Amino acid sequence: MKLSGMQIFWIIATIEIVMGIWLTITSTIELSKQDAWISMLVAGVAAAALTLLYARLSSLYPNQTLIEFSRTLMGKWLGGMIVLPYFIVWYTLPAVFLRVFGDFIHLLFLDRTPVWFIMILPLGLSIYLTYSGGITGIGRFAEIAGPILYLAFIVSFILNAPNVKWDQLLPVYSDSGWVNILKGALTPASYLAESFMLLVIVSFMHNPRKAPSRSMLAIGLNTLILFIAAFMVVLVFGPNVSGKLRFPYFMMVRSIDIMNFIQNVDIVVVFIWIFGVFTKLSIYLFITSYEMAQLINIKDWRKIIWFGAPAIYIMACLIPNETILGLYPLLWRSLIIPVCGIGIPLLLWIITVVKKKAVNL
Repeated sequence: MKLSGMQIFWIIATIEIVMGIWLTITSTIELSKQDAWISMLVAGVAAAALTLLYARLSSLYPNQTLIEFSRTLMGKWLGGMIVLPYFIVWYTLPAVFLRVFGDFIHLLFLDRTPVWFIMILPLGLSIYLTYSGGITGIGRFAEIAGPILYLAFIVSFILNAPNVKWDQLLPVYSDSGWVNILKGALTPASYLAESFMLLVIVSFMHNPRKAPSRSMLAIGLNTLILFIAAFMVVLVFGPNVSGKLRFPYFMMVRSIDIMNFIQNVDIVVVFIWIFGVFTKLSIYLFITSYEMAQLINIKDWRKIIWFGAPAIYIMACLIPNETILGLYPLLWRSLIIPVCGIGIPLLLWIITVVKKKAVNL
């Protein structure tokens, strides 16, 4: 199983934007008001720095995934223990995302269809894609789904141009200040830093040296789209209204109405967005299955899919209400990113540097 640099680019670009554009805009506007677009740019810079760390660290250990090179650095048992927090993330995040997807489709399109049934469909397709194609199949699918998804975003921005009110953007900075702008950047930065999956998938690249450049370009593209999305949402609804909407980008797309002819674009956008959902669920299903097989020494990683997929589905079904779903972003930025996105990668990097210096001496 191998990945090209372009496939890495589209995997990162696709899986991050499907959650980022749905779950980060409201919280950012709540804190930084009409300056949310500045927060998105700050978030992109922070996420790019972390992504560079993940890509550089992974490229130092070509052909080794996270659990393999952590064991190389820290020994079998300690190296295995240090990756356990990642398994918690890799199982809970797709479960939360699957539930958000199910609730979203149930609320806006299929209100008479049970949420549990809606969730079966994308998970079933993800199982098929992961089992039959592995990481190579997921990469090829991302190369197709990614450009279509981003084209849909760009078209939605263009079609909303008649609805913008430029005075909604004023005043710049003075109402928010740097403190609120930085606070508003925390949530999008944390979701853009989801690229710590590079610690696993870089090992499948034909040329791991391309990982830093390709992943940084993906973060740049995601930041640009989030910047434009926040910018457009504020221009269309204003900071007070958009800060209270649960899915402000989607509501913006729903507002498109050109000469009573171009309407209901939201259905097309959501249909295309589902491609990104498949990609995200598939990559996490692959990572959990492959790394779990490495941890417990099972040669055929595909066997773990039949444990991982039901576990993700059951956790998604057991989420009781919106309150629990709302707590996960707080957990993500206050615990998961500090531990899995910053702490452990930095520790592994420091150990790598120390060992190399010891060898040179």
